[in-house]
Amino acid sequence: MAEPHHHWHGGQAHRQERLSGFAVASLVLALMSLLLLVGFGVVGLLLSLLLLTPPALICSVIALVQTLRRGQRGGILAVTGFLLVVPGWLVVAVLLW
Repeated sequence: MAEPHHHWHGGQAHRQERLSGFAVASLVLALMSLLLLVGFGVVGLLLSLLLLTPPALICSVIALVQTLRRGQRGGILAVTGFLLVVPGWLVVAVLLW
């Protein structure tokens, strides 16, 4: 595991925990999913739900676990990514019902 970064302020070192890469990935995938949906309509919806949403959900869950267990930063990014992709799955569930 990589060491956290240290910043010197006023003669004291302040630990800065690393940002979870999975948290960043979940948010980026969720935003790409929304852009694909808005830009390409029904085709974008299908591509978004099949290609981008599952990895975004998986990355969000992994990031939440990492932030809680390892004390990494990025919990808010993971939750945001999760909340951005869940409505898409709910829409598909309603449409397929």
